[in-house]
Amino acid sequence: MNNIKHKMPKEFVQKVKNILDNKESLNGELKHTSEDGKECWFQNSVMPIYDDNGAKLGEVVVRYDITQKKHFEELAITDALTKLYNRRHFNDILTREINRAYRDQKTLSFTILDVDYFKKYNDAYGHQAGDEVLVSVSKTIKESLHRGSDFAFRLGGEEFGVIFSGVDEEYSVEFVERIRANIEALNIEHSNSQVANHITASFGLLVVDFSQESVDEHGFYTMADDALYKAKNSGRNRVSLYENEELEFF
Repeated sequence: MNNIKHKMPKEFVQKVKNILDNKESLNGELKHTSEDGKECWFQNSVMPIYDDNGAKLGEVVVRYDITQKKHFEELAITDALTKLYNRRHFNDILTREINRAYRDQKTLSFTILDVDYFKKYNDAYGHQAGDEVLVSVSKTIKESLHRGSDFAFRLGGEEFGVIFSGVDEEYSVEFVERIRANIEALNIEHSNSQVANHITASFGLLVVDFSQESVDEHGFYTMADDALYKAKNSGRNRVSLYENEELEFF
């Protein structure tokens, strides 16, 4: 028997009470994090019980430990090296976020970043050192995100992506510029780079206001990639914003 005790937020407890008072059942997943940082997941079902006269007798609670199931689900959407979301999950999240932005008529931003002259880094320092760079860059990207609606991905090789929503073009550029600066601030030596003596990254950024424009998944990736190409051709270690006044016709 699992004797772990869970202290629920008051707002959550009140929400459960309101649902049960309406004679409805409640189903959902709950995550518990212990003091030592260990995470456990539970599938919970709570059902109110009434007598023949409609008087409430109590509740029946059914709980299943789904920690292992959650672990396998996480492995399926996570890049093994960097622990960021993988390309498969990127495709799912991008589709979901585009649909959400279209429905809510809000902005959606996407940036692709590429570690500058990464092949030259591997040639000079070896693939193990290259992997360590990717892990450091990934950690920096993840630590630069502060909202639940920000998502970071390893798209493949030394290419990464970040999806974020609900902010304008000016803020999007500032946000991505902070990520670029944070990566440069790692100050990881790169003697074979042609842009600096340390690791840097180039960024292509797309910002779409769905109250005025409409772009599909292919367009999102392609236009951000075009902006990345521009950043590389302009000297690297910079953020390039995709600009097109006819996005809706893409």
